[in-house]
Amino acid sequence: MSRLGETRRVCRVRLPNLPLAMRSNVRAMGVYASGALFAAGWWIFFDACVRSARETQAPGEPAPVAIKLDDWAPGLCTMAGLIIVNLVDKQQLLDDGIGDWQHDPVLWRARTWLFVGFACLAGGMAGSLAVLIIKYMLNEHAVGYVELGVAGVLQNVAMMACAMVLWFSQRTESDYEYNLTL
Repeated sequence: MSRLGETRRVCRVRLPNLPLAMRSNVRAMGVYASGALFAAGWWIFFDACVRSARETQAPGEPAPVAIKLDDWAPGLCTMAGLIIVNLVDKQQLLDDGIGDWQHDPVLWRARTWLFVGFACLAGGMAGSLAVLIIKYMLNEHAVGYVELGVAGVLQNVAMMACAMVLWFSQRTESDYEYNLTL
């Protein structure tokens, strides 16, 4: 039997609370962490591009597989999704119960753009996995070049994590935001 005043734990492991100094800067830390994830994703991909351009099979002979537009497209699609998702005003997504959300054009457009953004994120991830499998794993000439495809997948994973961290860190209230209601 549970009592109303009893607090029950959901997880077996008790997670530590953030120190007070860190709690006030959670939003800034989230923004910085998302920027680091974004930079790390592109860094991994650019490193693969440089390695792809320098590798040759034999002296004077180009490598059988190189990074081209099909490797770039998933990352650009994911970046477009990241931009779209984080440009949507989160306050417009809240249904305050005033009217029917199906007839509210602002709420409808905000949710539609959010769906388009998440679809771009998912499409970029699926595209990078498709490039990895089709171009680098199933291609018999690409033996030894699989890490170029893995770099594209890691880039998209980092950018999707960046989108999630930035989404949740921007949902928290800032010290510089005030809600004035009359």
